[in-house]
Amino acid sequence: MTVYPGDGHSSSCVIQSTPPSSVKKTGIILVVAFAILVPLGMWWFSPEQAVMRRTKHLMEVLTLSGGSGAPMRQVKVYSMNALLAPEVELVVPDVPDANGSFDKEEMESAFSWICQNAKRSHFDLIAFRDVDVIGDTATVRFLTEGFMELSTGRPADGRFEVTVVWKKGGDGWRYDKIVWKKP
Repeated sequence: MTVYPGDGHSSSCVIQSTPPSSVKKTGIILVVAFAILVPLGMWWFSPEQAVMRRTKHLMEVLTLSGGSGAPMRQVKVYSMNALLAPEVELVVPDVPDANGSFDKEEMESAFSWICQNAKRSHFDLIAFRDVDVIGDTATVRFLTEGFMELSTGRPADGRFEVTVVWKKGGDGWRYDKIVWKKP
């Protein structure tokens, strides 16, 4: 309903009501928007989607452009730090020195060394194979393709089957185990 003042000479005013069809259209639009946005929000914030986004982000962090400078690579180290659990287990059959259980500081230091010494690296997440979430633990299996080029060679080159185990804590999902092997 809309109220318009009179002509200024009388104490009357004109009252115009909103047509019922306009109210119905607005109501229908709100119901449809709600019916679309609620399931979309539930899907987007589901644990499965969250760990899939974190996994994609991990692959982005591992990608180092050839021309990127020290500040950009330091940002990658900070990004990696946000993904690490307090202790991480690595299983990389092709790189024996990379296997074992390492605390967060060791992992950050190792990745910082890679960022300083890698000529370049690139990893594409080809396909998710499986995403299992049970409580606060998620296991993501996927296929990736890429390489890491150091001055001494390419310790990673080709297609890899990767399994990442994520643990959810007060500060979100962090990985605590990675298995990185040739298919």
